[in-house]
Amino acid sequence: MKKYIRTYCCPVTLTNKARDKMRELGLDERSFFSLEKSFHVYIEKYPQAADRLLSVALFFDNKANAHMADKYNGLVIVMHCVVEKDRFIATNVTTRVAHTSVQTNWRRPVDLTFDLNVKRGMPVPLDVLSLIHEMPVAQESSVYVKKRIASWEGYLKIQERHADIPDMASRYSGLTFNGDFSRVTITGCQLGEKEWKSLKDLSVKLKGIDKDIGKVLKANRSARTVEVELHGYMEEEARQQRLHMNQKEVVFSNFATVSQVKRLRQGFKHLENGLAANPELERLLFENKPPVRAPKRQARLQFHNHLNEFQQEAVIGAMSAEDLYVIQGPPGTGKTTVISEICLQNAKVGLRTLVASQSNLAVDNALGRLLANKDIRILRVGRTESIEEEGKKFIEENVGQYWKDQTQQEVFAQFEACKKRKTELEAEWALNEKEQEQLQPVLAQAERALEVKKVAQKEFDEGQSFIEEQKKDVPVAEQKQRAARQQVQEAEQALRSLETSIEQDETFLRDESDKGALQKEWESAQQLMQRLHRVIACDELQEEINRKKQNIDQAAGECEKRATEINQTDVASAKIAAVKRIDGLKWILLEHYIERSLRAEQLLAELDCIRGELNQFTKLKAYNDQLNRAISYVEQLFIRQRVSIDQLKQRAGNGASSYRADEIDHFLDELRKAVKQNPNIDVRTLGDYLEGLYRRRHFVWQKAKRLKSYDHYKETAIETFRLLKQEMIHLLQQKQQMNKVSCQKFLQVLEEQRAELRSLQSKHQQMAALQEWIANAKEALQQNEKKALHLQKKKEQYEQVERRIETNRIERLEKAAQLKGAEQKLAQLETHLKELRDTISRKEEELAPLHVILSTQAEREHERVLKHLASLSFTRESLKQEKQKLPLFQSVQEKWLSLLEKASDHDLDEIRKLYVKHANVIGTTCVASARKDFLDNYPVFDVVIIDEVSKATPPELLLPMLKGKKIILVGDHHQLPPLIGNDTLEETLQEMADESEDFEGKVELKKLLKESLFERLFKNLPKSNKTMLAIQYRMHENIMAAITPFYEQESDRLQCGLTDSDLERDHLLESPLIQRDNHLLWVDMPNEPAFFEERMKGGKSLYNPAELRRTGALLKELDEAAAQAKQAGRMKADEKKSIGVISFYGEQVKRIDRLIHQELRLRHLTIRTGTVDRFQGMEMDVILLSMVRNHHNKQDDIGFAKDYRRLNVALSRARELLVLIGSTKMFTERTKQADTRNMYTHVLEAAKKQHGLRTLEEVTQHE
Repeated sequence: MKKYIRTYCCPVTLTNKARDKMRELGLDERSFFSLEKSFHVYIEKYPQAADRLLSVALFFDNKANAHMADKYNGLVIVMHCVVEKDRFIATNVTTRVAHTSVQTNWRRPVDLTFDLNVKRGMPVPLDVLSLIHEMPVAQESSVYVKKRIASWEGYLKIQERHADIPDMASRYSGLTFNGDFSRVTITGCQLGEKEWKSLKDLSVKLKGIDKDIGKVLKANRSARTVEVELHGYMEEEARQQRLHMNQKEVVFSNFATVSQVKRLRQGFKHLENGLAANPELERLLFENKPPVRAPKRQARLQFHNHLNEFQQEAVIGAMSAEDLYVIQGPPGTGKTTVISEICLQNAKVGLRTLVASQSNLAVDNALGRLLANKDIRILRVGRTESIEEEGKKFIEENVGQYWKDQTQQEVFAQFEACKKRKTELEAEWALNEKEQEQLQPVLAQAERALEVKKVAQKEFDEGQSFIEEQKKDVPVAEQKQRAARQQVQEAEQALRSLETSIEQDETFLRDESDKGALQKEWESAQQLMQRLHRVIACDELQEEINRKKQNIDQAAGECEKRATEINQTDVASAKIAAVKRIDGLKWILLEHYIERSLRAEQLLAELDCIRGELNQFTKLKAYNDQLNRAISYVEQLFIRQRVSIDQLKQRAGNGASSYRADEIDHFLDELRKAVKQNPNIDVRTLGDYLEGLYRRRHFVWQKAKRLKSYDHYKETAIETFRLLKQEMIHLLQQKQQMNKVSCQKFLQVLEEQRAELRSLQSKHQQMAALQEWIANAKEALQQNEKKALHLQKKKEQYEQVERRIETNRIERLEKAAQLKGAEQKLAQLETHLKELRDTISRKEEELAPLHVILSTQAEREHERVLKHLASLSFTRESLKQEKQKLPLFQSVQEKWLSLLEKASDHDLDEIRKLYVKHANVIGTTCVASARKDFLDNYPVFDVVIIDEVSKATPPELLLPMLKGKKIILVGDHHQLPPLIGNDTLEETLQEMADESEDFEGKVELKKLLKESLFERLFKNLPKSNKTMLAIQYRMHENIMAAITPFYEQESDRLQCGLTDSDLERDHLLESPLIQRDNHLLWVDMPNEPAFFEERMKGGKSLYNPAELRRTGALLKELDEAAAQAKQAGRMKADEKKSIGVISFYGEQVKRIDRLIHQELRLRHLTIRTGTVDRFQGMEMDVILLSMVRNHHNKQDDIGFAKDYRRLNVALSRARELLVLIGSTKMFTERTKQADTRNMYTHVLEAAKKQHGLRTLEEVTQHE
């Protein structure tokens, strides 16, 4: 148990109700809280109430609090409290029975002492308050789990369908067994009509036999027969004729199903109440991304089994995982070997492991693979009669005897070995002495050889040192030699280069013109260039005079333009001053392109606004006049008729209306028309018109009130017009000033330009008078410059060649002297290098004889002899100690043997108790793990391994999962989901859908058909928490080729682990249809009416008579082939070939079973039949698969056979030979879904590739 180091003191007060409750329960307030120094308490948090108070329940642990448990008979005391910052307020006190689970995942443990004196002012410790605030609300957590687990209710509803069936007893007349005593038919049963309908899947017990004999497979009311599938442990009883009872009374019971459902529901309840050993179990099971913890550091493991790389990865991954690990094991990949290795590794590190599975067979297979190991103590828990032979030695009543037998066998073997060892010790002692004596001269010789080698080594090292010193000088001498040779070559090359250069320069001087002629020609060119420069300067001056004239003309034009603008501005100013109307002003502005300032724009806008207001005033006055005339006219009409109009005036004045101008015009037009068309218009209509006139006149008056007087607008317009004219005149004055300034500036520039022109013209006249004009002077200058440059270069080159000849002649003399010195130095170096090499060669010849001595292995031989002597000495000492201890060992072994031989029942019982107490590998089925005795004895396991997960329903898997701190799931989601009783999940769903259309769990179960719990976990878990075993050892590689596509989507492809498939999976059979190299065959049935399927009478299952006949003929052929193999010596005389005959349909299996037991006599075969679903987990040497489906019905398909998982199971049961019997056309062409066609086409192509397709014609030829 975890030790809680710190204890917290909490103030507490009790309400009157809590005190009364404590008195009712016989609890005294003060004495109760003083029972323990501190109480180990589990806190459960309640949902927060409407008053926002924080409430908890304190569960006092009835195991940790020993004094409390003794005083109150082990009851669990629960104190219900409101939590405040300064105290706990106990509002109620209750008790729970002793076996109540106090520790749950929703509660948090803490050690508390309680202070009843609240006045001291000590608050509730902050750590305790933080713990309460952070912990989950138990009720909310339970509701969450309940909602998530509700999706599994469908499984329980299936099993609860017939849970209320009472036991049924009946007399019977006799029992009839099938050939292999796996089934019995009870005849002459006397049951009621309703009872016959509810027999299926009930347990069967014969009066006089304590145990169930089996389960009901089928009931035939008309024949009064019940077919029963016998339990495995009853088959031998049947063979021994021990089931024939005198009383002949049978009882059909549903007790086993009811008991199982109760356990499954109990598992749901435990998960809801937080009783899982792993607090994260519900999240691991239900969340899309399971919240697994990161694996711990992988330890280096020493494996006990021979494992391949994938199996090693699975074991390492399972040992490293913290909470959940999933292993996918395709058929034949060694899942059981991996499970046994994990159990061994767990045992080594002191962990207790639960191995569970849906079936007893799988549990016993896993336990049977565990090696005999001192660290392993296996215990098999379950009903003894249900446990296979492999597991029976591990059941509780047998483990004492098993341990005794194993220990006795081991001690006896060691005792016999000790007796034999005594003689061996004497011989080994003598041999040891002899070997030591023989080694002494060898040691002396080795020491002499070692001394000789040491002397030789010294001489060799000295000689080698001298050679090394000499060799160090060789590279230096060689380097100097290379450098000297390089100097000689460079000097020779330099001399040759100088000779060539001097010769070329002398030739150049001979061929070139005289140096004086070049000088004269160059001076003449220079004089011509000076004349050309002067002519060009005169031309450029004339061009500048022309440009200056153009500038003067432009400046004069600008002056004239500014004068014109000044005159126009004066005219515009006069016009603006004289204008009287705004439109005239606007025209002047446009005519003279006068820009408006912001102030001018504002004044114009004001004038436009005034004009608009005046227009509106005019319009309102006009409408007022029209309305007044109309009102006067209508009022006169009313006066004539002596009708009062005061009320109309008042009503019209009270309302507020708004009218557009066109509406007023339209109203007046209508009034005119009405009066014109009907002079005697009635008073009411006339009143409406008069009221309308009043309203419109009132509207006009209201609008006029918002306007100012006409004189006001007139005065404002005159003043604004004056200000606008003033603004425009001001703008023109500014522009006039700018034009005058600009004009003055241009006049000044004009004068300056004229002065410069006069100066240039004077200069040009002078230059023209002094220089004659030359046409195209610029082009002539360019040509003359090129000529002068060429002459200059030629002149310089001539002088340079003369200087170079003189320099090279001097340098030639120097280089000749250098060459002679270099050649002398090179000769000296070559002589020195030769002497060095000769010295080294002589020394190496002197050292050659020493190499032979040094090449010997004197040290190694000496070391070998010494090691051998040391080993002999050590062996001698070991033999001496062994001789001394051997009598003691034999004495202890004799005592153990004596004790074991004389062990009494009491001794065996004590051994059993110790073994059971310390068992570290427990095996049981999923459902049996929920039995009360198992729950009490084994509440928690360090590791839970569940095998064949795919064959168990989620509620079944939950039961062992609840116990595991770590869970390891082993299965294969590419194989079939679990069977419900004897039916497939599809059949069960169909049956329940027929019974009830609103079956609630149907949706969830259909989801399982598409994706099982194992598949969802395998897909969603990270790589560190899953692996696939990818090497299979069951089947021949040719058979494996048919199922490899089912595993192509996984990270690793399925591989064959057999070294030589042909040798290791040789079926040894030869017949007309089957050869030794055939391992995958498809016997093709025509897709024709004579070979079609048929439906059983009164049922839904199918069978195929043509395939039945073909299966029978093939079994006969296999039987004859086995007989021939025995005659040829390929098979042993007593050996039988194991054959599995399977089909997708139960009715076909029943008819095959009947055919085998009633018509065929197969002496050399062991045959087992069953549906594909029932055969999951089994394997046989040879498998015959009858595929049944064959028809032309376009509305129908191939039923169960389209599920790839079912085909995978069917194809993977055979070790040596797989034979499919069915229509290739039906399965590869006529089936509706493309994926299904592709799936069967792959199988067909695999068979063809191996020459395994057999047509009906080929088959009938050999009959």
